[in-house]
Amino acid sequence: WSSRLQPTVAMSSCEAEYMSAASAVKEALWLRKLAADLKLEVKTLNMYCDNQGTIKLLKHPIASARSKHIDVMHHFVRERIARGEVQFEYCSTERMVADIFTKALPVTKLEFCRQELGLVIFKGCPRGSVEE
Repeated sequence: WSSRLQPTVAMSSCEAEYMSAASAVKEALWLRKLAADLKLEVKTLNMYCDNQGTIKLLKHPIASARSKHIDVMHHFVRERIARGEVQFEYCSTERMVADIFTKALPVTKLEFCRQELGLVIFKGCPRGSVEE
């Protein structure tokens, strides 16, 4: 995963998510190739998105006034979906665990994400502190 400034200006949150989806799919395809090199089989990559407009745009390649200017380099995701290599599913914003990496979160959401990732709270050093 990564968090960085997009190289182009997005005209809407849907478009920004679309460009991010393309980047995520590229990374996931590389990880699938790595898994194959390790003799692990990964069939369909399940990707989650909290923007329903983005999912519709990815699954139904219809050029509209709002999407026709999206750079062609981002459209390869549609091809991967058509091949069955990638599948996008809706995940509500409340359940989007990836937010822990990109946003400042309220305590309740932070706790939810921590639990979903299987992280535990570490309390103290088992060998004592530096001051001892």
